[in-house]
Amino acid sequence: MINIKASIGILTGILFLASVAAVDQADAQNRNKNVENRPGMAQERYERYQDSTRASQRGMFQPRESRLVFQLDDLTEQQLEKINELNDKHRMQVLELRAQFRDDEINREEFQSKRRALYNQHQEALETVLTKAQWEELRKMRAERRRSARGPRGG
Repeated sequence: MINIKASIGILTGILFLASVAAVDQADAQNRNKNVENRPGMAQERYERYQDSTRASQRGMFQPRESRLVFQLDDLTEQQLEKINELNDKHRMQVLELRAQFRDDEINREEFQSKRRALYNQHQEALETVLTKAQWEELRKMRAERRRSARGPRGG
């Protein structure tokens, strides 16, 4: 009888410690969320994303090799450097814009409008880095990706 009571006591202690650890982990995650939502944290967010290998929503932080522009065969080293600079600049601008939206400094319409403008600026800058043939090839690759993403039509 004593062994059963001791076993129950040990099991109860283990369950208690596990629940304390789970609550502590949840508190740590909530503290991190609060830090991420403070204004001016775009650089730190960017550094975390840069270290991360996971892709974010809508492919903004896809690994380099999965982006279509890097699948062009004839990119020079200078083009690669410039594209990386453009992408880094664009990424920082969008992260800052997201922070402004999260902090209620801008509304959804302003966010969408400014994000579209940033995207258009980025595309214009990218077009100046690529040759006309590379730009046309990229446009074809994008169109093909959109077609394949839609899937077969009809029924």
